[in-house]
This record gives sequence, C-alpha cells and structure tokens, in this order.
Amino acid sequence: MRGPATVLVCLALGCATAPERPASGASAPDAGSAATASALGTPAAFGEVDALLAQALPAWGGGVLRVERDDAVIFERAYGGYTTADAVPIASATKPLSTLVILSLVRDGFLTLETAAGSLLPDWPKDKAGITLRMLLAQTSGLPARADCLETRSATLATCTQEISRLPLRAPPGKAFIDGGAGFQVAGRMAELASGKPWALLMQTRLLDPLGFRATGFGRTDNPRIAGGAQANAAEYARALRQLLPGASPDLLGQSLREAVLADQSGGVPLQQSAFALAPGRESLRAGFGVYRDRVGSDGRALEVVAQGVFGFTGWVDTERRLVGVLVVRGKVADVWPVEQRVRELVRKAVPVAAR
Repeated sequence: MRGPATVLVCLALGCATAPERPASGASAPDAGSAATASALGTPAAFGEVDALLAQALPAWGGGVLRVERDDAVIFERAYGGYTTADAVPIASATKPLSTLVILSLVRDGFLTLETAAGSLLPDWPKDKAGITLRMLLAQTSGLPARADCLETRSATLATCTQEISRLPLRAPPGKAFIDGGAGFQVAGRMAELASGKPWALLMQTRLLDPLGFRATGFGRTDNPRIAGGAQANAAEYARALRQLLPGASPDLLGQSLREAVLADQSGGVPLQQSAFALAPGRESLRAGFGVYRDRVGSDGRALEVVAQGVFGFTGWVDTERRLVGVLVVRGKVADVWPVEQRVRELVRKAVPVAAR
C-alpha cells in the first residue's frame, strides 16, 4: 500500500508496476570493457562508495552503479541479484531520452522550441493552442500531470493526445511548473506530425541506432509513455547522458540545444508540482528540459543535473567533472533519496574537478 508521500511522488515521477526481478538486457557495446575494469578491484577513491552500496542496495535486491568521465568508465559494479547489463524500467528518467529524440528534430529544422501545439495538432482547443514545444519540455504548459490514457498501452499516441486536449488546464500556459507525463505525450505527438514518422521509428533512428543501443526502448506499443515508459541499463543510459557534455560523438544536439537542456527553463514560475517536493532541501529545484538542476553555480550555470524515476533509478551529469553517473535500483524513490545523494557526494569527493 502506498502512503500519502509515495502517492505525491508518483504523481510527479509517473508510477508503474515494477517487475519482481531485473529484466535482462543485451550488453551495451562497451559493457565488456566496463566489466573488465570492475574485475580489477575497487579504485581506492571509490572505496566509500562501494562500501555504502554493498550495505544499502541489498534492501532493494541489489543494483548497479556506473560512473564515466570523458568516455572512460572509472567505476562500475553490480550488487545483489543484478548484473551490469540488466535493463530495468526507469519511469521518469525516460524524459532525457525522449528529450534527445525531440530536440534532434529541432536541430534538423522539423520544428522549433517555439512551435505552438495548435499549429500541428488537429482540432487542438483554443485555450491550449498557444502552448509551445518549449513549455511542454519545460513542463510549464499548464497541462495536468496525468491522463488516464498514459496507462493504456492499447491506445495510440494520437488518441492519447486528443484525450489530453480535452482535460482542463491546471494553470495558464507558461505560468506554473507541473512535473508529469501529459505534456511530454503531446510533445511526442508533435514530433510525429512534424517528421511524418511514428515515435518508434524516431526513437530507433534518432537515438537507438546512432548510439548503438540494444537494451533501451519502450516495448511494443502504439502509445509509448514518452515521459515514463522506457527501460534501460546503466551503460546505455550513461551514453545518452554523455550528450549533455561537450564532445559527445555522435553529437545529437549541438552546443546551443545542449545548453538549453541544462538551463533553467522554468522562467521563475511557481513550482505547483515538483518531483522533489517531498525531498528535504531539494523542494525548490528548478528544471531544464527533462532534468532537474541539482547544483547550480553562482553564475547560474548548472554544475550537476539529475533525472530520476519513481523506483529510484537515477542518472546525473556533473559538468564540473565532465562526468556522468547512473544508479540502477528498484525501490521506493523516497527511500532511495538519501543513498543516491550520498553516492553523488562521495563521487564528487573521489573525482577532482576537471581542468578547463
């Protein structure tokens, strides 16, 4: 049974039923080298991280931690019943993956961040016609967080978007931050219409094939949950997060869109519903596109951004260290929060800030 705190977190992060055991996924192309590195033993600087996870993760059946810097795996280890190749449901950590797909269309000129929903979606109502792609990805569209169709895999992305169009706005477009899945669903449908291709093909040709993914995906459905329906393993998710650092190859975004993902896209609007509303000390975190800005410099630059699912799966990007990390775990996110934060703190301690 879920208590009130868990229910509120689910509203923001997108709950689904977690399988009892990890779903084995095919190894990512670089998983072999990572496993070899792990077999050499724990790097001295990661001793505290390893000890923490060895103690904490058995409570959730185990998990995986992978840390990369400059395209090199500096730590990877599986705990409990997991292997490093296991792909699991990642819930709202799906958002960065879908953001990469959609922004690659922006890069190629199929649409812009200011493209209005009403210019692409047939019969889109007047009160929502001015909602832009930027608002949808920034979660400031005013749309409600959830819609019944998000739970219906037998629907289509088109019919789900039409259902969302009939829901009352929770705030005027651009006037409140509401973390949820409905806005991303609309953004996914706009991507389909702008490109003339179904979401599954966009995902395949704009993310999975270019990055060599084999374990990541939404499964077989015509109504993929754009903000919360994917599964991934640590190696592939880390490779996607590398797109948020300079030097990614292939580069799916380009520098200006990469900076847009990391920038505060909330425009200072009230945080009506945040994934971290119940996380002590993190209630006021602002968001970019699909990620929260968890540490911010005095100049407003994002030093560390995080994407997290309701089961605790966490990916983060540390721009100071040119580092990405992925914690694969399947518990309750509120229980995972203290462990996830401590892991990231210890990783910062273990890895020096990169020279500019």
